[in-house]
Amino acid sequence: MIPAICLLGFLGSILLLNFADKVNSANRYLAYHFFLNSLFGFSHWASILTDSENLRAIFLIHYFPIYLLNTPFLYFYVRAVLTEKIQIKGWDYLHFVPFLVILINILPYSLLPWQQKLNFAYQLHQNFGRIYEIYFPFVSFGVYFVLRSVLSLAYIIASALIVRKAIMSEELTHNTTLKSWLKVCLGLGAIFNLTLIIFSVISLLNNDFVLMLDEQGRGRSVATVLMSALTISIYFFPKVLYGLQFKSGNSLVDVMKLNEEITKVVKTPEVSNARLKQVDKLVEDHTFEKLYLVPGYALSDLVKNISIPEHVLTYYFNNYKGITFLKWKNKLRIEEAIKLLKSGEADTNTLESVGKACGYKSRSNFIQAFKSQTGESPSAYLKKFS
Repeated sequence: MIPAICLLGFLGSILLLNFADKVNSANRYLAYHFFLNSLFGFSHWASILTDSENLRAIFLIHYFPIYLLNTPFLYFYVRAVLTEKIQIKGWDYLHFVPFLVILINILPYSLLPWQQKLNFAYQLHQNFGRIYEIYFPFVSFGVYFVLRSVLSLAYIIASALIVRKAIMSEELTHNTTLKSWLKVCLGLGAIFNLTLIIFSVISLLNNDFVLMLDEQGRGRSVATVLMSALTISIYFFPKVLYGLQFKSGNSLVDVMKLNEEITKVVKTPEVSNARLKQVDKLVEDHTFEKLYLVPGYALSDLVKNISIPEHVLTYYFNNYKGITFLKWKNKLRIEEAIKLLKSGEADTNTLESVGKACGYKSRSNFIQAFKSQTGESPSAYLKKFS
C-alpha cells in the first residue's frame, strides 16, 4: 500500500513541476516538497517494512540528509505564492546548512563497502539498537531523529505565520481554495511532525534516554497514516495541482480546461510579446479608473472590464509581470492609501476611513496590508510628515 501511495505522490510532483513554469512558478517548490515527502514514505517502507536487503542498505541511512530539505521547500513555496520572494538567493542558502551537515555526518557510513552495508542492514533489521554502532562524527542518531522533526515543525510554523499575515491583509479573501489548501497542507505537516516528536520523547523516557523503534509499531503506523494523508492531499485541490490561483469554476473539468488553455496559449500569438504589451497597455489604462479600490474586486471583474480572456490574464500576471493579481491589486491600493495619507486625509478622517476608501473592509486588514507593503504601519508612516 505504501509504495502505491508514494507513487501517487511522485505523480503529483511531476504534475506540479510540469505546470510550474507555464502557469505558476511557485509550484516548483511544492513539487520538490511532495517528491521528498513521497521519497520519505518509500524510504520508510524500504528500510523497515520490506524484506529486501538491497533496499534497506540503500535507504536506511542515506535518506537522513534528504529529509532536512522537505519542509524548507514547503516554506519556499508558501513564501513564493504569498510574497514577492520567488527566487532562492542570498541568505536563503543558509536553509541548506542542516542538509550539508548531516550529509557530511553520514559519510563514514556512505563510504563503507556495499557488502558491509548489506550485512549491517540485515543485522539492524533484527535489532534496531545496532544503529548506535554506526559512527556519526557530528550528530548522533538520537539527536538527529528528534531535531529533524523539531526543525520541520519550525519551518511549518514560519510558513503558517506567512499565511496568517496574508489572511489578515485580505490577500486570500477571494482565493478560498488556496487558503484552504495551505491550512490543510500545513496542518497535516504540523500533526505529522508533532506525532514523531511525541513518540520520540516516549521512546527516550522508556529506554533510559536511548531512542528505539516502538516494537508494537504504533508510532510507525500513525506516521504512515499521516504520511499517506499528506501525500494524497494535493489531489483534493486540483486548482493547486494544476498551478491555478484564480477563479476557474468549481469542477475539476473547469480547472483542467483553463489549465489546458494556459499551457496551449504559451505557444500561440495570444501571448506573444506584442500581445502581452497590448494587454499591459489595457491593464495600465484600466488602473486610471481605480476600480481596484472597490471592495471585493476580483480577476473576473478585470476580465469583464478589459475583455481579455482569463487564461491570458493569468499568464500575463504570473509570467509577464511576475506578480499575482492579488499582489498587483494590493500594491495599487496601498499606493492610493499613501497618497491619501500624504494629502492629510488621516488628519480629517480616521485610518479606518482611509482603509475603506482603498477597498479594505476593516482597520486591522488595512494596517496589515500597509505594513506588508511598506514594512511599517500607517501611523508610523504618518510620523514622517508630522
